[in-house]
Amino acid sequence: MPCVEDYRNGVDKGMGISTCKGIYEIIRRTLSMVNRNIVNHGEVVGYIVSKMLEYERVYTHAEIVNYTMVAMLHDIGMYREENIKNVADFENIVVWEHSVYGYLFLKYFTPLGNLADIVLYHHLAYKKLKTVESKHEHITECLALADQMDTYMQQKSGMMDKSYFINNVDVRFSRAALELFFKADARYGILKHLSDGSYKDEINELLDKFELNERERRAYLDMLVYTIDFRSEFTVIHTMSTVNFAQQLGRLMRLSSVDLKNLYYGALLHDLGKLAIPVEILESPGRLNDADMEIMRSHVTITREILDGIVDDAIRDIAARHHEKLDGSGYPAGLTEKDLTFPQQIVAVADILSALYGKRSYKESFDADKIKDILRSDADNGKISRRAVDCLMRNYDTIIKNYEKEKANTVGLYLMIKQKYDEIIPGFRALGNN
Repeated sequence: MPCVEDYRNGVDKGMGISTCKGIYEIIRRTLSMVNRNIVNHGEVVGYIVSKMLEYERVYTHAEIVNYTMVAMLHDIGMYREENIKNVADFENIVVWEHSVYGYLFLKYFTPLGNLADIVLYHHLAYKKLKTVESKHEHITECLALADQMDTYMQQKSGMMDKSYFINNVDVRFSRAALELFFKADARYGILKHLSDGSYKDEINELLDKFELNERERRAYLDMLVYTIDFRSEFTVIHTMSTVNFAQQLGRLMRLSSVDLKNLYYGALLHDLGKLAIPVEILESPGRLNDADMEIMRSHVTITREILDGIVDDAIRDIAARHHEKLDGSGYPAGLTEKDLTFPQQIVAVADILSALYGKRSYKESFDADKIKDILRSDADNGKISRRAVDCLMRNYDTIIKNYEKEKANTVGLYLMIKQKYDEIIPGFRALGNN
């Protein structure tokens, strides 16, 4: 199975995140820390769908990229599950839970919201799909077929028996979609490229030609941060508050527009590595022992590995250095003030404020006086930026008030999704698996 190092091969240093390829590379590396099998399955399905749509010659490049992204992320709801070793078996047993959650996740947390119904219905057999009103019926049929093809090939050690799909046409699969696949395979050699692994290069080439705007980049990365909920709800809220506090401090201290943008992305991505940390450590109700603390601390190194070679070094270092201290007592590198830029120092302060202000599995939120005492003490002892702490103290009430306003929106949306899931899942379970 591939690891972060495998995914780094062929990625140019500092390629940035302006293209869909750069954003997807971060998604790929991060989600691979949770379950590489689900990532691999999504990429196979995405590739098959992309070639089917390319053959039809009716879609723009942007449309094909968006449909491919939907296909690659179609099982994002599955990352909530622990220890899925065989995606193919799981797909046939537990159908609606990950489909419904994935639908809600894509609808509200990505730029693909208007395409989310494709994911919702991708496990519905063709004979039932025909009874459902969907804006993207054809794409859903293609995704459902591609999904079942990879599941079948996984169960048959990579072999493809076309007769199985032909015998189930008009019942489990769309005749039009199956005929389209056969034509696309004849022209592009889909099965051959899946067999030799070259399909990954084709995916990268497709995504690399598509530029994302700032809103789309932020939306995809916000989505990735919310996937940390699959490990720890506290960590999601902590990340969002760290971003908010860092941005407010940065604006108050008149950072340049470039530094503010780097501050945003660095704070947003600073805890991605926690997706690789076991839940029992992330959510431990008590003090961690030395061994578990070492595992917890590894999240900063993992975050650096995920971001290295994709985002600008300035963003990577803001994210990876948020536990360094000005006096050299931090981790992982024991850097000192001369090594740390001011944006890095701001995020370190914002991270501490977020941890103190927020509720965790092992503590309640601290009151304002205690928070201020801890931050002042760290500044007095030369551990964190005096300038940033002084600015925070002068504006503490306003900063907290502004955060609580934004929290009502971000956390409100997050909780609304959980509520919607509980409301609609019974109806889909009643449909059965096929």
